[in-house]
Amino acid sequence: MDIRFENRSAFYVSGYSVETNESSHEKDIALLREKHEDKLRSISKNGFGLYFVTWLTESNNYIYLFGIEKHDKTPIDEAAACVKIPAANFAVATVPGGMPVLEAWAELFETGLQSVGSAPNTEHGIYFEFFNEIGVCEIWVPVI
Repeated sequence: MDIRFENRSAFYVSGYSVETNESSHEKDIALLREKHEDKLRSISKNGFGLYFVTWLTESNNYIYLFGIEKHDKTPIDEAAACVKIPAANFAVATVPGGMPVLEAWAELFETGLQSVGSAPNTEHGIYFEFFNEIGVCEIWVPVI
């Protein structure tokens, strides 16, 4: 897994969200993607530039927001939410072709960050996947 570091200014992601938990998040994310991917691709740049943003709630559930980058906090439509991604230094891992994304997350947290001498910035609290213009998935983790 290739890891690079990137400083990123604050930005917004607008899209559709679901609150879920560890036992059902795979199913819930798949439904979220199935329901909204075509619409998001139609309004994103060249059908790419999609984000899966996640953060932990106070009740230890997860919020997943599937959306596109915005330069302001205006949601893309009335049913959409918008979240601000604070500025941070991120570790960015490219998911190897053929590797399931959940497996890539596990590898990044279990060994990847340590191998590059870094640790997650848990105070930031927002993590995301980004599907770039050629469809490659990148995992973005704020680091100390």
